[in-house]
Amino acid sequence: MNSKQPTKSQLLGTDSIPALLIQQALPASIGILVMSLNILVDTIFVGNWIGSIAIAAINVVLPVSFFIAALGMAIGIGGSSIISRALGADNYEKARKVFGNQIAITLVITILSVVFGLWFMDSLVYSFGGKGAIFEPAKFTTALYYTVFPF
Repeated sequence: MNSKQPTKSQLLGTDSIPALLIQQALPASIGILVMSLNILVDTIFVGNWIGSIAIAAINVVLPVSFFIAALGMAIGIGGSSIISRALGADNYEKARKVFGNQIAITLVITILSVVFGLWFMDSLVYSFGGKGAIFEPAKFTTALYYTVFPF
């Protein structure tokens, strides 16, 4: 008797939609929750030990970090959709090429984001509300973010 278990790609065609939805959406939902908790914990620690100016500086950087996260999610979701369709059509070569393109475009966008972010940092900080006493701490926070962003 052969009790061979189906592969994950076979389950996508046979499992129930609610089970598949939970299985596919749960990792992304957990990622968004962790990102939100990270912001909350940062705000608590910074507010308790550094002060309100530092919290304002972090809030100036949040739109930048959300924009970069959105770009990453767009590349990931778009590429995953194309890869899924390619795998469903048994076109493994196309799936490999799309994955390679995802990696390449992620690297290009990361490098361009860091270069342009650091180059136009003063304008970015000012346009997102970093004025007066908040400008220098927000500029430092933005520089720190762009420095560690690629990692």
